[in-house]
Amino acid sequence: MCLIWWNRRSQYTMGHRLKCVIKITVFLALLLIIVGINQSGSVAYSRMNTLLRLTEDSVNVAGESPRVLKKGAEVLPEYHHDSINMNIEVPGLFTEATPFRSNLSYFWQENPDVLEALPVEYHSNYTSFCWYSSPNTTELLCLPQFYVGGFVKCGSSDLHVDECCHPGLQYGTKKEHRWWTTHRLQAVREGMFGGERESFSQYLLQLQPERVGPRSVLFDSSIDMMWKYSGWEDRYPGSKERPYSYADVIYAITPLAKILVIVRNPTERLWSDYLSCNGHAERLASGLGHNNPSPESFDKAVRTEIKRFRDCVKRKGLRRCCFDTQHLDRAVVTLTLGIYICYIREWQEALSSYQVKVIRLEDYNEDTFNTAMRIYGFLDLPPLSKMKHIKDYIKSQKRKRDAESSQKGAIKGNMLSSTRLLLNSFYRPFNEELARVTGDRRFLFD
Repeated sequence: MCLIWWNRRSQYTMGHRLKCVIKITVFLALLLIIVGINQSGSVAYSRMNTLLRLTEDSVNVAGESPRVLKKGAEVLPEYHHDSINMNIEVPGLFTEATPFRSNLSYFWQENPDVLEALPVEYHSNYTSFCWYSSPNTTELLCLPQFYVGGFVKCGSSDLHVDECCHPGLQYGTKKEHRWWTTHRLQAVREGMFGGERESFSQYLLQLQPERVGPRSVLFDSSIDMMWKYSGWEDRYPGSKERPYSYADVIYAITPLAKILVIVRNPTERLWSDYLSCNGHAERLASGLGHNNPSPESFDKAVRTEIKRFRDCVKRKGLRRCCFDTQHLDRAVVTLTLGIYICYIREWQEALSSYQVKVIRLEDYNEDTFNTAMRIYGFLDLPPLSKMKHIKDYIKSQKRKRDAESSQKGAIKGNMLSSTRLLLNSFYRPFNEELARVTGDRRFLFD
C-alpha cells in the first residue's frame, strides 16, 4: 500500500512519504527477527540431534534421556578428528588419510555409573565442576578443572610438586588416579592389576581434597590419559581402532576442562625411560628388561623398534601404530611415546585452543618460577609474585632436581653418538609438525 501511496504524488505530501518509509523499515526489521528465530531454532535442533546421536545408547544405560553436561560451553559437536600429520614427509613411512571418529556409546555402556552420578548441571559458584551428591545433602563432589598430560620421564612429577605450591590448586588423595585409563576397567592390588573395577563414585571420593573452595582449581595428574589405551584390542575384537578417545570423553563430561601437557626432547626422553624402566623386576621377569642397561643394548633395541614401527605404518597408518598398545606394553624401548604430535593433536581437536597448553621440560627446568607463573595464567589463577616463601620453595625444588640429575648422569653415562643421530633423524619430522601446530619453534628441540 505504501508503494501505491508513494506514486500518488498529488494526494500525499512528503510527511506521508516519510511515514511510509518508517513503516517499511519496521516491517523489514520484524521480518528479519522472525527469520533469525527460525534459524536459531533449527541450529539448536540440529545440535541436540547430534548430542542424541552421540549418546543414544546412554538412554538405555542410565535409564533416562541424555543430559547436556555443561558449564557455559556449546552443545557437543560431532566428533570428527582430522587425520594427523598426513602430509608430513617421513622416509619409509606411509600414513592413511582416515579421520578419527569417537563413538562414545561404547564408553557409556562400559561405565553406566558415570552418567548416573553426574548432575544435570554443575554448581555455578565453583570454578571446578562441582555438584551436591543429592538434593538433601551438603556432600560436595567435584571433577577436575584441568588435567596434567604427559609422557613417561618428561618431568610430570616435578611439575606436580611445584603446582601444589599455589594455594588455589588442589588435588585428591594421590598424584595419578588413572581411573580413566586403568582403574575403571580393573582394580590394582599390591601393584598388580586384577580384581573388581573401581567405580566412578570411588574415583570421585579419591579426587576430593579436604576442602574445596569456590575458587579452588581441582586437578588430576594422570599423564597416561594422553596415550594409554591398554587392552582395547582385546575389548573390541575386530576393531581396527579404538572406539573413542579420552579427549572426547572429557569434553563430553566437562566441556570447559583444560589440559597442560609437558614434553621434553624425545631422544633424551627415550634414553631416560630405558635406563629407568628396564631394571624393574616386572620387566626383568618378562624378559624385556636388562639387569645392566647399556648404550649398546639400547642402540640395538632402538634400531629394531624403528624398523618395526616403519613396517607397521606402511600396513596400518601412523595413528593406528601410535596407539598399538599390545606392542607398546611389551616394547623394550617406548619409541612411539616420543611422537608427541600423534597424541596432542587429539586433545587439540576435541578442545578449544585456549584449553590446551604444551610446555617443554627444558624450559621448566631452566626457569621454573616464571614457567610456573605462565601455567597459573593459563589456569586463570592469581600470580604469586608477592608470595616469597612459595618462590623460594620452587627454587629449592629446582636445585634438588639439578643435583639428582647430575648424580644420575654421572652413574649411568650416555647413549652412543650414532644412536642419538638416528633418533634425532627419526623424530625430526614429528617435532616439526608439533612446532607448526603450536607455532613455537622450540618444539623442534634443535
